[in-house]
Amino acid sequence: MKSIPLSSLVPNTYFDQPVYLDKGFILLTPDSPVTPELIARLRKWKYEQVFTDGGPKELPSYLSGARPESVAPQTLDEDIQTSKQTAAARKFYAELTGFAGALFQTYSTDGLLNLAQVTEWVKKTIQMVHENRDSLLRFVDMNAEGDRFLISHAVNTTILSIAIGEFLKAPPHRLIELGNACLLHEIGMYKLPPELRRSAQPLKEDQRKALSTHTVLGYRILKSFSVPENVALAALEHHERADGTGYPRNLAGDKITEYARIVSVACSYDAMISSRPFKAESLDAHSSIREILQKNRSWYDDRVLKAFVYTLSVYPVGTAVLLTNASKGLVVKTDPMRPRCPVVRVLVDQQGNKLPDPPLVQVSDGKGLGIARVLAAEEAKLIRQLA
Repeated sequence: MKSIPLSSLVPNTYFDQPVYLDKGFILLTPDSPVTPELIARLRKWKYEQVFTDGGPKELPSYLSGARPESVAPQTLDEDIQTSKQTAAARKFYAELTGFAGALFQTYSTDGLLNLAQVTEWVKKTIQMVHENRDSLLRFVDMNAEGDRFLISHAVNTTILSIAIGEFLKAPPHRLIELGNACLLHEIGMYKLPPELRRSAQPLKEDQRKALSTHTVLGYRILKSFSVPENVALAALEHHERADGTGYPRNLAGDKITEYARIVSVACSYDAMISSRPFKAESLDAHSSIREILQKNRSWYDDRVLKAFVYTLSVYPVGTAVLLTNASKGLVVKTDPMRPRCPVVRVLVDQQGNKLPDPPLVQVSDGKGLGIARVLAAEEAKLIRQLA
């Protein structure tokens, strides 16, 4: 392995072999450019040379169109950190789902509701969203089978609503109330006959009317446990619409409480991306966001809708995409300030070949490498199998 003096490194160039800071520490892969920032950091750290078996090369073809500075340098530390964050998010999601399942089972069988436990789990969720937002949001599109869709719906809505609340700069006590409202907003469903909520057939008019009573039932249940009024109202009003077309009271605009306005968007989104017994198929995350923005925009509060889009981005984490240079990858990170410009891990080149060291690319909505389209379900499934 030969040494390369720091003074000879040229910004925005690539090497055809990994570049090492020292033995065992990979500084750059062949997909990552030498950046001015990297050179400046090495100087600050008093490093005078790096090591490699390779030499300079041209920009890889599957990154054509990308500005060199948009290709994030990968290191072993970064991959380990990402892996740990994903594992922690998966573990927490499973634990929260387990708690929610036990909570609703206890209410169904014994009529008991431990609100102190609900609050403690909401606090844990707030902390996890704050520390590990992208990894946790990745699990919001997980589907549960059978009657357990109500449990995953409560969990998914809670995670997403708390993330929206954080974007809106809600203070801690408001986030806790919002989380409680989200986790419990469908509790009225458990007062309805199980065969009604589990039906795999299209509901008749009288059945739809019966199902819609879950909002009033939920409000009464929560008030019987002395929850704060604005928490109980979220259960009552989460199917109200900003244009007055919702139920049960046809409220409009600011007459709908803030928590209900947030739950409404999160609830609708999760319903679109999730499989249900009475629904033939679900939409992908990108299509769901597009439908909310294009077809149903009048249903939702503008401020909440903006926060929703900026929280998930137009291309949520986990979305499989075709880039404008014909390579393919998965969205792995979003930027709340640039919802159309996520970070994509490029997994397949233009010829369909799997990349051994997939680079991370910050896409652009102007000049440079961008997203051409979201991959169809079958294409997306193949790409996810490579991740």
